[in-house]
Amino acid sequence: MAGEIEWLKLPPDLQHRFFELAEEESKRLSRTIEELEKHLEGLRQMLEEHFEPLPEGSPLVRVAAVDSSRSPRLSERLGVRYGVFAAGVTYLRGGEREESFRAGVFKRRQALSPDKSRFFFDLLTAYVERKLALEALQQAELVIVDGSFFGFLYQAMQMQRGGLYGEAEQKLMHEVYSDTLELLKSGKAIGVIKRSHTRAIGGYLALKNVENPLTYIIDKLILSLVMPPKTVFDYHRLIGDVPVPVYSYLARLREIGWPENPLEEARFRVYRPFEDLKLEPAEFNGLRRLQVRAHHGAPPCEIEYPTRVGKKRLLQLIGQPNFFNEATNLPIALDLVDSMVNLPAKFTDEFVAEVEGRVLELIDKNKGNMDAVKVFFTLLSPQKQF
Repeated sequence: MAGEIEWLKLPPDLQHRFFELAEEESKRLSRTIEELEKHLEGLRQMLEEHFEPLPEGSPLVRVAAVDSSRSPRLSERLGVRYGVFAAGVTYLRGGEREESFRAGVFKRRQALSPDKSRFFFDLLTAYVERKLALEALQQAELVIVDGSFFGFLYQAMQMQRGGLYGEAEQKLMHEVYSDTLELLKSGKAIGVIKRSHTRAIGGYLALKNVENPLTYIIDKLILSLVMPPKTVFDYHRLIGDVPVPVYSYLARLREIGWPENPLEEARFRVYRPFEDLKLEPAEFNGLRRLQVRAHHGAPPCEIEYPTRVGKKRLLQLIGQPNFFNEATNLPIALDLVDSMVNLPAKFTDEFVAEVEGRVLELIDKNKGNMDAVKVFFTLLSPQKQF
């Protein structure tokens, strides 16, 4: 029945218990919010001096945004672990708009580790994104990529530690790394961290007072409460040349155990992937971050950029008319490409079913042995989902 509430499908006793849990959770959250507001007032005054105006009315330039989407799960219907991915780039300049898309299929033998398949698939989509971004450099003044530039290294390090880092994975990772360096050296690329868990403000507070309760709160929430619209928060003005992830990891150390030399330990943890994978961190050292709140009603947008871009030039680029979406506070170009390449959860199964159907059609057309095909699909390839 359309519009039926899932809650009402549960047995009455179970419904009642969930209502009680909802009441308990609402009271707990209300107390947490009240406590947060008490501590926030002093922090608000400290942060206000670091807010800068976002320039308005800058000249229009052509902007490109690159994003990708991959199967949330892998299908194993055909005796092979299948996944699909899509990537795209949207070009915007005022009312002018253009798109370009890529699609691909990922497949691994079922005998291989599911974890290895998942990590490799992530690297593969990062590879396609980087290639599209490099192409976009030739056609746009600014290229926006989704996420932080070196986030893929932490996945590669996990693969290495788990014994899942073979020759193919190493080769692909180095290709993504090389393309990332090229993007950064162009001075025309920035990263937008949509699902940010940055807690650099919390790390800064922890160094001053490790018991400060605001160390647990992500920066995006803090700044949503204190940051006025049409302003920019520059992390460099707060923490200097130390990379933002280092201060963010300080907040993490607050949870797992505060060491004798916290800043040194945080730096070691953040730079560990470069050391383990034997990569040069020079370009990572040159990255800076801003939080930008163009519109009221949405959280600020976290931007990572190389110092080659230059802060003044970056603010001019993002200060052009209609750069940010009023509903999400993210770049409109990124929102557009994200909506177009997003693959539904069931799409992989539909893709594999299409392959299966076409195999049957070709075998029948070529007068092949249909019994052999049926055995392959039913015995060799059980209909299980990953």
